[in-house]
Amino acid sequence: MPTDDLQKALLSFSMEQFVSFISLLPLLSFGSCVAVALAWHYEETTSTHCHVDNYLPSISAAIGGHMPEKFIWNLGIALHCLPRIMLFPAAFYEHYRSTQSGRKYNLTTWWFWLLNLFTNISQVVENGALLTLTFITSTDNFAIHETSFIVFMVCAMFYMFLSCILFKFTTVEPMSIEESMVFKRKVFIMVFNYFSFGLAVYCYFRHGWYCEAGSILYTYYKMYTFFAFFEYCTILSNIAFHWFCLTVHFKGAKLSLAFTETISSKTF
Repeated sequence: MPTDDLQKALLSFSMEQFVSFISLLPLLSFGSCVAVALAWHYEETTSTHCHVDNYLPSISAAIGGHMPEKFIWNLGIALHCLPRIMLFPAAFYEHYRSTQSGRKYNLTTWWFWLLNLFTNISQVVENGALLTLTFITSTDNFAIHETSFIVFMVCAMFYMFLSCILFKFTTVEPMSIEESMVFKRKVFIMVFNYFSFGLAVYCYFRHGWYCEAGSILYTYYKMYTFFAFFEYCTILSNIAFHWFCLTVHFKGAKLSLAFTETISSKTF
């Protein structure tokens, strides 16, 4: 008695539209939280431990200290991270595995599948750490929040680097004009992210060490404001990198939710 599988597409839409929506969630959540914090909770979110002038809230202060900022951020990140943990890593793994066939480093190269695997594992850990630091704020448990942030940044930077390497290995030799442009943009965003994070770390520790009060004329002394600014640049470049990777690699693809029905047929 043979059986036939009948698939009916219940929902189908462009992958580019889906990933753009997923990427917009943290961007809109972040922008909304900072705007609300500045408008409604300016004094609370910009205060520092040594009471020096500061004009921008840190990300932790903007997203985790008050309502509705905390609710907006939690909702946006939860909706953003679920597909990035459950869907995109497996899709990226298959994408790189299929495009690698016949290239300079083919599928028989023993280290390629490890590189591919580690790249996507770092993406999963990055998003898991992001969820943890989102739902456990610095006021709830500072140690867990701080550790989660460190893991998030290490995995995010590690993923960017490995993603650029994978893209280089899965392009034609020599690169086409389009591939070269994509690769250069990925590297530029990665370097910008690293540079922004480095400056944020420098400003954070300098503020902690010296607590420079500064003045309106000497704005270069307002280290915590610069820390927050470079922290924003780090997060925005992270969002841009993931959005760019998703739209480039899944260009023209469709995401479908299908219903499969098994039909039995009799033969005489």
